[in-house]
Amino acid sequence: MSRPELPRFKVMQMVLLPQLIMFLISATWIFFFPKDNVIQYFNFSLPILFQGLLTGLGLALAGYGFYRFAKKTKKFYAAVELFEYVLSPTFKNLIFIDIVILSLVAGFNEEIFFRGLLFPKVGLILSSLAFGVLHFPGKKYWIYAVWATGSAALFAYLFFLSNSLLVPIIGHAVNNLIGMILLTRMANNKRI
Repeated sequence: MSRPELPRFKVMQMVLLPQLIMFLISATWIFFFPKDNVIQYFNFSLPILFQGLLTGLGLALAGYGFYRFAKKTKKFYAAVELFEYVLSPTFKNLIFIDIVILSLVAGFNEEIFFRGLLFPKVGLILSSLAFGVLHFPGKKYWIYAVWATGSAALFAYLFFLSNSLLVPIIGHAVNNLIGMILLTRMANNKRI
């Protein structure tokens, strides 16, 4: 039932290629519409750093709690299958630096596009749904897209409150970092 192990290079390529495409779309958007340049939203302060860290940690803990809950229920067991038999084997051969790179790149690119560019144009609901669609791995695993949509709404709200893209970027990257660490531990049969 589990996916065959993928070589480290293949996983990195599989994740980074769509991120490169998203980066190019964002850069092209900003080039043709300079007033939408997201650099204006890179406000940094210690509270912004802590908000991002706490958001990422909170989301990761909530996600882990949901995973533990789903293991005990039949209705959401597909989420357990997604983590244990699809995602975990995919990330099995990654080393820590790979996880850091993937977390930072995805957090940066996805927040620039979905919160920095799309959210101001189409609003919270549509930008969050678009993010959920991007994270829709298939009908059986619908709950993952629902989770991603909710996370996107939280990121958009925090961006709106803080007027800084760094809050969702940091939160997104921290959430991904913790999640991928847990998935690689799971794949290597370590207790999580």
